Amino acid sequence: MVDEDIEILDLDEEIIYTKKEVVVESVIEEHIPVKKLEEITSAKHAMKKTKKKMGICQKLFLIISILFILGCFAFYGYRTYHYYHLTHDVVKNITLKDKLTALNNIAYQNDGLYEKNGYFYYKGTDVNNYVYYSGRLFRIIDINNGIRMIEEDTSTNLVWTFDSDYKDSYIKKWLDNYLNTLKNYDLYLEKNKWCNEAINLDEYQCDDEIEDYVGLLSIGDYLQAGGNNSYLNNETYFWTLNQDKDKNVFYINNEGNINNISKKDEMYFSYGIRPVITIKEDISIASGEGTKEDPFIIEELGNALLRDNSIGSFVKYNGDSYRILNVDDKGISLIYDGLLEVDKKYTDVYKYLNNDFLKKLNKEDLVKNDYYVNEYSFTNKYVSDNKTKKSEYITIPSIGDMFLNEYDGYWLNNYSDNELGLYYIIDENKMFFSDLSGNSHKIRPIIKLNTETVVSSGTGLKNDPLIIGEEGEDNVEKN
Repeated sequence: MVDEDIEILDLDEEIIYTKKEVVVESVIEEHIPVKKLEEITSAKHAMKKTKKKMGICQKLFLIISILFILGCFAFYGYRTYHYYHLTHDVVKNITLKDKLTALNNIAYQNDGLYEKNGYFYYKGTDVNNYVYYSGRLFRIIDINNGIRMIEEDTSTNLVWTFDSDYKDSYIKKWLDNYLNTLKNYDLYLEKNKWCNEAINLDEYQCDDEIEDYVGLLSIGDYLQAGGNNSYLNNETYFWTLNQDKDKNVFYINNEGNINNISKKDEMYFSYGIRPVITIKEDISIASGEGTKEDPFIIEELGNALLRDNSIGSFVKYNGDSYRILNVDDKGISLIYDGLLEVDKKYTDVYKYLNNDFLKKLNKEDLVKNDYYVNEYSFTNKYVSDNKTKKSEYITIPSIGDMFLNEYDGYWLNNYSDNELGLYYIIDENKMFFSDLSGNSHKIRPIIKLNTETVVSSGTGLKNDPLIIGEEGEDNVEKN
């Protein structure tokens, strides 16, 4: 049965099924009057024109939207850039004291920075209180009016003297000279008070104090930080500021324990020195986060002339690492950051250095360095006697030089008994030990570069040393 509403059309031999009211346009046009057809055609053109107008509007809208979005990116990008640098400048100029004493840095248990009535102090072992200043790494002890810091390493070894207060000790005399090795200390440091009398460990009090830029750690400071369970225990022997009523000076041993066996009969023992200084509270941070790898830096680093950089700065010269030891009118003394891979008798040390080792250096860069071969006993000053002055291009360290305790097992210039041929070395405990000059030990050279030596790059940090000559130069055969 065929549906009466469906009509079968045969167009070009194809069969199409369609509703009766749906027909091909050409068929409809044959039955539509001319006037009606013109109206339909006009309507079609109007629709096409409207579609065209709508297409242009859509394109304009799209273009305007894109421009608006780009404008937003530019506007907010500028604001982000502007406020980032504004914030960055504020952080860069923040003082070290404000950075350290921010509320989120205060500890209430375990290791960290503690606060008591506006006085701040570090306690424990795991604390980020490292500051790099004047070529040396320090640890912050406490924050009051200023910021007290102690050198991370023991700088050198000396006797105290026999039955002397701190102000009359050889340590105090050495620290007076040490002050002049700190760069622009009058701009960065302020004076502090240091105890100059016997103390009782059970009740730490001091009525006799002296005022100075540099001093030593007190027993009270050490105990407050946690003693041998604190960052102040660096596993070396070093003097403290205090002594008991019998003139025995307290020191910290290599296990971090407090002891006062500083003399025996007529002999005084020699221990390490860890200078303590106080930087001003308004000193700003140049960079750093206070970790050992990224310490707080409070000064601009890296100068074009080697002589203008801090004593203690690390230097890369001729493929080897050194530290600036001293600067004078004749030149810049550098101490080898390590030990040569040779063992020599003391009697052969200078011959080897100024022949074999010297051939590997550029002699035009060097100037001769004065040195002294003196007796050093437990009652002697460390100051050298000018009558024994000698001069060579390459020398070795003497007692009283800085950075002695960085390594051990190497010869020093000083002797304990010249007739017996007993000369000093630094032993494994970073203390002096006299040995026969006929035995063999390592060598740690000192060279002296001329005053016009130029730095090509670097800041002087251990991981970014001052480069002398072309960076990466490593044409020296290692010993």
